[in-house]
Amino acid sequence: MSAARKTAALLLAGVAFGVLVAVVKGQDPGVRDALGNTSAPWIVLPFIAGACFARARSAALAGLTVTLASLLTFYVAEAAILDLGPHPWWVDLRLTAASVNIYERWGIFSGLLYGTLGWLWAYRSKAAGAALGLAFAAEPLIVLVVQRAGIWNAQILDYGWLWASEIVLGLTAIALTLAAPRPHPNAAE
Repeated sequence: MSAARKTAALLLAGVAFGVLVAVVKGQDPGVRDALGNTSAPWIVLPFIAGACFARARSAALAGLTVTLASLLTFYVAEAAILDLGPHPWWVDLRLTAASVNIYERWGIFSGLLYGTLGWLWAYRSKAAGAALGLAFAAEPLIVLVVQRAGIWNAQILDYGWLWASEIVLGLTAIALTLAAPRPHPNAAE
């Protein structure tokens, strides 16, 4: 598959992911909001994107591109889904997507990082694949630390099954990745 086709497919996946997360998160607080606010799922697509390219630079850029497409689409979908008051849709769009906050800043970093880790996993290192599982396993602990420090109040900790599922999923991914045969290089781009 050509680089342009891979990129188009990944962008489409990023758009679909952004819309899906916005729909799942919805308007109301509760379990949907907690699920929609989990961070670890946001690194899966950049990881997959990175694994699709033979060069580290292309992999990192693919991870960044799919992350930015997902974030942009999420905020556009949020503008349509959320009831932000009695004003036009473009005002809602400005309210949801106008500022670059911590999510976008970390999204740039995580897109580049997990795109590169996906490439490393596909071409060089099983340990790089374990980093994907580590993000899921570590998220509840990171949220706990940040919440106890008074920096952020996330609802994920309100739902034991949600954070326990993230930990189990992450540890399972780590175990499967490390137990799998050594990855073999794929065909060049």
